Amino acid sequence: MPSRVWVVPGPEWKVVAAELGVVENELPRWLEAEMDDALDPVVQRVRAAAMRVDVQGGPAGHTGLRGRVSSGVGVRKGVSTKSTAYFRIYTEMNKNPERPIPRGMDAAKGWRHPLFGNRDRWYQSRPVRPGWFTDTIGDSGDEIENRLARALDFAINRLG
Repeated sequence: MPSRVWVVPGPEWKVVAAELGVVENELPRWLEAEMDDALDPVVQRVRAAAMRVDVQGGPAGHTGLRGRVSSGVGVRKGVSTKSTAYFRIYTEMNKNPERPIPRGMDAAKGWRHPLFGNRDRWYQSRPVRPGWFTDTIGDSGDEIENRLARALDFAINRLG
């Protein structure tokens, strides 16, 4: 016949329960702070990479295009429909006809555009080395992972 065992929690259980509650409530903020700190330098590197893009097959001269692409890089934070937080590095152009340009500058196929607005003459512009956006972010994966691990280690140490 099975016997019953009664466990009477001592004061240490209350301390552990309180610490678990703190970690549960604070962990999302710790993770968000680490992500903010980790993504700031990534965004700066992506902006700098946009300024270094060389383009072939387009008209000569400087139009300020790289600067506009660079200034459109940012981080969007949100919560998905499944209550999962996300951070997205994005780039966007303010003018509707320019919207395909950042993606075109990142891809080997480039983008088509009218020569100085003349819709009778179209040019295909291609980056000399594609990947200014995707490669720069991809190269930062370890750094971002380390920052998240740091927040989790902080939570674990807090529970000690």
